[in-house]
Amino acid sequence: MENQSTTRPFRSRKVRAILAGGLVLGVGAVFTLAAWTDNEWVFGQNDAGTGGPGTRVYHMEQNTWTGTAGAAAWSDQSAKNGGALTFAVNADKLVPGSTVYAPMQLRAAVGSEALTATLAEGVQATPVVDPTNNSALYAALTYSAKTGVTKAQCNAAGFTANGTVLVAAGQPLTATSATPISLPAGPDAATAGTGVDICLAITLPTTADPTLQGKKTTPLWRFTSTVGS
Repeated sequence: MENQSTTRPFRSRKVRAILAGGLVLGVGAVFTLAAWTDNEWVFGQNDAGTGGPGTRVYHMEQNTWTGTAGAAAWSDQSAKNGGALTFAVNADKLVPGSTVYAPMQLRAAVGSEALTATLAEGVQATPVVDPTNNSALYAALTYSAKTGVTKAQCNAAGFTANGTVLVAAGQPLTATSATPISLPAGPDAATAGTGVDICLAITLPTTADPTLQGKKTTPLWRFTSTVGS
């Protein structure tokens, strides 16, 4: 028979040893699974909110002198037909060899960066309706355009003596120009850039057919500025 007096203390010591060993193993397991973590985040601006990725404003406006008493009236006209040009008196009474003139301006809008614009397109307005928007008259007319010709100079004498040619004389109304039109930015974020003068001259050639009498037409031009690719 087993001696209980000697067996019980032995078993007690054995149980305590196992429990102690389990505790040691448990503590060891905790240290094995734990990790020291240190993070560093960065952001794409500086503390002033500058220096990171972002965009600027690139936007131009037009003035066709349609304000009260012919004053400047700046607006954004990005869709057809746009702003109405103010031609010289009797623009609707052309005879062969006569020319009429219309001043306008472009500028960089408030808050915009400087821009480079071009005269990118010339088309006849739609719908084409005879006699109020006649295609034959549109095809017969020619025009020329210059920058640097002010409103006061946008007449026969001023047009001849001033400005830089965008479109040479005698070109069809569909003619465009790759000559850049530089539109400076305003001096501060609350001020628009200085307006750049443009003068358009439309001529009914001396060879115009008599069948064009009593007709009207509506030419459109698109000026564009593009940044990026």
